[in-house]
Amino acid sequence: MSATQTPMSALLSHWAVAALTSDELQRAFEVAELRLVRATLGSQMEIQAVDGPQDTDLLERAAVAFELAAIEGLNALLHPAGDDGSTRLREQAQAAAHRAFELRRAIRTTGAPEQRISQVLHLAALGYCGDRWSDLRRWLKEHNDEAVAPSVADAPWDRRVLYRLFDCWVRLLRKDRWDDLDGIREIIAGLRSDQATYESTLLQSERDSAAQAVALRLIALYHWAKATELVAIYMLQGQPTGITQELDKHFESARDAALASHDPAFNVLLGWLHAGARRMVAGSVWWVAQAVNSRVTRFVTNVTKARGLFELLPPQRVALQEQGLLDQASRAIVVDLPTSGGKTVLAQFRILQALNQFDADNGWVAYVAPTRALVSQITRRLRADFGPIGIRVEQLTSAVDIDSFEDAILSASGTLQQFHVLVATPEKLHLVLRNKKISRPLALIVMDEAHNIEDEERGMRIELLLATVKRENSSANFLLLMPFVPNADALARWLAPDSGKTIRLGTTPWLPNERIVGMFHAVKDGDAVRDWSMRFETIITTPKTIQLHGEHRVGHTNPLNLTFGKIKTALYKQTASMAKVFSERGTSIAVARDIPQAWEMGRLIASVSDPFARSRTTLRWCSAFSRRRSAHSLNSSKCSARASRSTMRACRMSRDH
Repeated sequence: MSATQTPMSALLSHWAVAALTSDELQRAFEVAELRLVRATLGSQMEIQAVDGPQDTDLLERAAVAFELAAIEGLNALLHPAGDDGSTRLREQAQAAAHRAFELRRAIRTTGAPEQRISQVLHLAALGYCGDRWSDLRRWLKEHNDEAVAPSVADAPWDRRVLYRLFDCWVRLLRKDRWDDLDGIREIIAGLRSDQATYESTLLQSERDSAAQAVALRLIALYHWAKATELVAIYMLQGQPTGITQELDKHFESARDAALASHDPAFNVLLGWLHAGARRMVAGSVWWVAQAVNSRVTRFVTNVTKARGLFELLPPQRVALQEQGLLDQASRAIVVDLPTSGGKTVLAQFRILQALNQFDADNGWVAYVAPTRALVSQITRRLRADFGPIGIRVEQLTSAVDIDSFEDAILSASGTLQQFHVLVATPEKLHLVLRNKKISRPLALIVMDEAHNIEDEERGMRIELLLATVKRENSSANFLLLMPFVPNADALARWLAPDSGKTIRLGTTPWLPNERIVGMFHAVKDGDAVRDWSMRFETIITTPKTIQLHGEHRVGHTNPLNLTFGKIKTALYKQTASMAKVFSERGTSIAVARDIPQAWEMGRLIASVSDPFARSRTTLRWCSAFSRRRSAHSLNSSKCSARASRSTMRACRMSRDH
């Protein structure tokens, strides 16, 4: 179960949260967003808003209030039951942890190494309990100095174990690659070998009650270490199958020992880590694979090693584990999923299930993408993930006829040569089906970007394709992937009146990224003709976006080396200025009105860019055309600047997952 908007709203009436005034809560979240933007864009944008030490105290008080609400439901989160009271407490815990993480990540960790370790691990547990693990991974990358384990040189044995366990958990949280997790076992093995050397020395140095407290603390650390090792092994291999019972046993023993050693703070931290570990396991790709089929198991084994895909995003987990994406009784499923929410992974699981279901009939799957570029991209992705497990993926061009090469692919009769998945545009797939080029049964049709069915130009073609499949392939299943569409339920019922289903994932507070949406314009800074700079101001939008008060200067003076007269009336040049400023961060996309403007923006940015930087970084260009509009993409920053025919000037900062 994931956090939803209803328990989020209900939190405001909780006794701990209600102790804060509405103005204090509003200020706390404003400061949290302000610090987030400043940490992310501080080098590119001068944030005018001010915060101080009193705001840090307010953030701490607000975070503690939400944590108290979360603690009330922590046991229900660990041991879910089916009654309404348990469900309410579980939802409360998730929603409160979601909010607490949002506030606590804005508080910089301070103090001694033990205090810093506790703060980072506490934040991590909140992130997992509140479905914010993707935001947590970004936080770890941006605060790498705070996530570095202290040196174990000359440290007593109990601190040595603590520091090494912290190193293990940082690896467990960031999961950069297979070796990151595999190294945890080596660290734990090293601690076991060091135990005989350092443990006796520590215990002999203490006396009486102090020695007993140290011994109990070591017992707590050892159980925590074993639980950590179990989680790492499970994320890599999906073993042991009874992982939750093992985690409960070791974390509960660790908490009992921590309480007996008179260390309540350590006991509370272990409680949060227990819940975080359980949520991590529940979101693992192995947790889904164990209940499907052998094809899915081989797929998961491959992607964990090749792509480092260990966990599912919250909407992916909900779709697969809670809302029945793999329910064989549902012939048509419409998935309402936000952009960048992980649609391709969901499609891959459904494809594998369909191929397994129709294996005896040698069934095949059609993956429909709206453009030739997306067809190629999807084909590369599916081949990389499916090729190692023996699933053959082919693609068709967008040409209006079928050439001899494609005809040979479609009509192949040898089992080893037959494709399993065919990727094509709607028009090309309709041509194939209409001419009955494939004699095998169609098991599943995956329609990516299915909201295009409402498009005036292409919608009728998509609708015709779906109607053809529905009429001529009575056993075929449907999977439609789209962002929010009002008539998704009606679409599911049309495709399968008795077995249609809509999975709505766009109503949860989870977002694939955190965005700033606003307007930008050029401002004269001085008397000289080249003294100008860009200004940015946020606007209120329907989706949840970050709001900043006032106007904020973007970058340095005259980023394109043009006079103010040339920039003030040329919207596309201002767009290029924004892209140039944010080029210090990474990739950016600037969208122009037409092709000449797109090339002109590229020339302007290239003319003021460091040639050595260009030699180190490949400039990548692409164009997207729709009704005489074009777009170019260059290797600059994680910001997109959009230009349109209206006077609206918008800039969007995206913190990608």
